[in-house]
Amino acid sequence: MPAPYFYPKRRDEYWRVLDTAYARARAEAARVAMSKRIPMKIEFLKPVHLNLTEYKLPGSQDKTYTLKSNCAIFPFGILNIDPTFDYMKWWEGNKTRYIGDWFVKPVYFFEEKEGAYAGKLEEYEFRGDETFTFNCHSTTGSTSLDAWLLAFAVMPVTLEEVKIVT
Repeated sequence: MPAPYFYPKRRDEYWRVLDTAYARARAEAARVAMSKRIPMKIEFLKPVHLNLTEYKLPGSQDKTYTLKSNCAIFPFGILNIDPTFDYMKWWEGNKTRYIGDWFVKPVYFFEEKEGAYAGKLEEYEFRGDETFTFNCHSTTGSTSLDAWLLAFAVMPVTLEEVKIVT
């Protein structure tokens, strides 16, 4: 049987994806700490990191973010409790290079409504001063989706609990 686009939280594969993403985030934090001599921290991605106020993804519009220097994000999955959220398109830069789609509708039907991406996550990692764009498609055109990107945010300790994008 082929792998699903997302693994539900109850499967061992979910935890392997999460562990791999966290290890990559730790390696990036260590690299920046060593090269720049800056104390670093890793947090789960929070709304404040993306200059948002609640755990809701913007829907039906392109959102472009540029990470501050010495910051990074390592997405590993999605929380989807919105029945209208069906896929998420990703680009590197300001729609410079198309990366791929995350078909997130099946996650809505998981018991936990949470899934870890079964594809190649390295394509979706972004580091300091890099720009990325995503579009969360809603079947109804909703501009606010009851969903959240599961990711690790890497930042200098001076930037904890504040936005890490410009």
